[in-house]
Amino acid sequence: MAQQRMNVQAPVERLFAERWSSRAFDGEKPVAAELIASCLEAARWAPSCFGEEPWHYIVTDRFADKTNWDRVTTALAPKNQLWARHAPVLIVSVAEPAFSHNGKPNRWAEYDTGQATICLCLQAAAMGLASHQMGGFNPDALKHAFALPDQMHVMSVVAMGYPGDVARLDEGFQPMETDARTRKPLETIVHNGQWNSPWRAPVNAGWEARYQETPVQQLPWFYRDLDADFAQALKAFDIATGDVLDIGCGPGTQAVALAKLGFNVTASDVSQSAVTTTRQLADTENTPVECHVDDVLDSKLTGPFDLILDRGVFHCFTEPADQQTYLATVGRLLKPQGLLLLKCFHRDEIREQGPPGRYGEEDIRHFFADGFELIETRSTLFASSAMDDPPKALFCMLKKS
Repeated sequence: MAQQRMNVQAPVERLFAERWSSRAFDGEKPVAAELIASCLEAARWAPSCFGEEPWHYIVTDRFADKTNWDRVTTALAPKNQLWARHAPVLIVSVAEPAFSHNGKPNRWAEYDTGQATICLCLQAAAMGLASHQMGGFNPDALKHAFALPDQMHVMSVVAMGYPGDVARLDEGFQPMETDARTRKPLETIVHNGQWNSPWRAPVNAGWEARYQETPVQQLPWFYRDLDADFAQALKAFDIATGDVLDIGCGPGTQAVALAKLGFNVTASDVSQSAVTTTRQLADTENTPVECHVDDVLDSKLTGPFDLILDRGVFHCFTEPADQQTYLATVGRLLKPQGLLLLKCFHRDEIREQGPPGRYGEEDIRHFFADGFELIETRSTLFASSAMDDPPKALFCMLKKS
């Protein structure tokens, strides 16, 4: 199973989301020649400058031709040999650096060979095969082993096979197989009209991607029951009825739990998939919950509500303008003396994964000074059904003044 993409910013076709560079291969299971042919056919139909198709591939199969497979393995960097020795198929990609029609240098040859090779890897993923492109090898050794013309550029070696048991890998590689995948944010690599002018993806697109790709039970914020901090606050302040808004309802477990307690619950989220999941859970539990796709930074909800529940929304905003919009929205939607139960990452939580906002009591007191009274804060944890080591959290109870 592919590692989860963590900092997703937009939905993509499942094939792109599920392709990843695994090092764990089933060394006992050969790959049928027909499947290898499909991967090479996908590469063959890749685009190229002037239709030059400057790529070449040398296919070596441990089960069909171990001698040549050994030649490739021997040329790999020692660290790559540790895991690639289990891959049934090793494919060497080669770029021809000159145009065939005029002999002039083709400066796009390596680019086009890369395009073809990712097509090969995507086709492999579509058929349930794992692949891993390597740059750690001795190109001169490969050129000598396969008698390549001097002008050819050896670009990569692709390991291919069926996914294998991670536990059989050298211990140094195992974390690489289980850690979640991340990438640079779009705004650091995509420029809006001119250099160093960041292009920003709509925030809701990232949340929609996450809910499309990851089963809700595997989301780090998934919790089957009503969060204990919210339950304790309701009990301590004898809150048993009223109109409740669950902002950022996610998988809907909190909204449904509140509805089961007798609250009149409205649930909202920027992700259509999250709202659909909430609605389905409410239907399954035969519990009424009013569901809306809504963005707290551009909310169309009218309210008013006696209680607003925020289990993980506010800490997603670090820009002062967004924080002020959030504050204005919550203030508008709450009835006079209405309560906001807010749970966010604690400033003492230092792990890289998670929302950008990390807060202490003084931060909350400062942010909500205009229009709210801070009744209580407590240090706690973000309980999760999907995590053994939940992050540190700050639970806050605020009253609209």
